[in-house]
Amino acid sequence: MANESFGELIRKSRRANNKSLQEIANALGVTAVYVSEVERGKRPPFVTPRLPTLAHVLNLDLPTLLRAAWAEKKMIDFDPSSSDKQIEALFALSRGGCTESELDEILRIAARKQKELF
Repeated sequence: MANESFGELIRKSRRANNKSLQEIANALGVTAVYVSEVERGKRPPFVTPRLPTLAHVLNLDLPTLLRAAWAEKKMIDFDPSSSDKQIEALFALSRGGCTESELDEILRIAARKQKELF
């Protein structure tokens, strides 16, 4: 998966799950043409708020999907309506300074929150 583009990952997963372009499009609220263009690299990866739904529909690990999207976009995006505390935490993490055990705890909390999405 390391050398796979976001679109290749989506196409491979869609086919492995016997899903049509239209089924993915319906789940995401977009057109089948749009999904096809993302798969072929003609459009950028889907926006981050759509990725949890896509991960669920394609039985993909959300962090894997996020990393693939962000790697292709060459940026990490977040919801600007996040609370001030969430934004402050994001900036703190971007500056580093956490120990491995602190990062492990943050990841455990994040994983628990992701499970709550489904």
